Amino acid sequence: MPIRRFRMTLAYDGTAYCGWQRQRDSISTVQRQVEIAAGIILSHPVIVDGSSRTDSGVHAQGQVAVLRADTTLDAERLRRAINSRLPEDILIRDMAEVSENFNIRRAKHKRYRYLIWADRDRPLFFRHFTYHFYKDLDIQRMQDACRHFVGQHDFNAFKGVKDKRDFTVRTIFSCNIHRRGPLVIFGVEGNGFLFHMVRSMVGTVLEIGRGHWHPDCIPEIIASRDRERAGPTAMPQGLFLQWIRF
Repeated sequence: MPIRRFRMTLAYDGTAYCGWQRQRDSISTVQRQVEIAAGIILSHPVIVDGSSRTDSGVHAQGQVAVLRADTTLDAERLRRAINSRLPEDILIRDMAEVSENFNIRRAKHKRYRYLIWADRDRPLFFRHFTYHFYKDLDIQRMQDACRHFVGQHDFNAFKGVKDKRDFTVRTIFSCNIHRRGPLVIFGVEGNGFLFHMVRSMVGTVLEIGRGHWHPDCIPEIIASRDRERAGPTAMPQGLFLQWIRF
């Protein structure tokens, strides 16, 4: 029978992994763990292609990937079988067969969320999933800053040094921040993101929340295209890839 293609939606706790992307054999990544588990079930080598390349320590609730499989199993039985071989911090939430026309690289809309634990005490039970920031924050100033990210802009000033892409224009559909008890929740949706872009945006908004910069400095930073003008890259553990739409 012909090789079949399956679209998967995955969730994972990225704490123990060097990101999504497969690296050297000795380095553990989420992609590699899924390929190993699927290969055991299918009894043939498997390559899994993901839509987003999350960094080391970053989590996902809705990563999307495609695998090719020589199997007679239906999608749900294959999902359960592979899950039985995956580590406890990775889960395939959904699986469906797709045609050759489905392009994993053609995502139109992605959402990320970043969690900040804004409290004097450390987040003991949430330490792997939040960034502890114990200094006072002005949420209104942070909200005012977020609106400047919305629209089509050149985000070169928020790009990580490892990102070698020349085209750095992205469209942000929404960007907001709110507080729920000790949690400060930053959410952003766009048509795509550069390496470290969301974490750099968070680092910049935190500087504004501390009162170091004015909320209206964001357009100037964007126009500068200079990474040195933006804030620091926030720690990875607070970042979640929430979902991807095609």
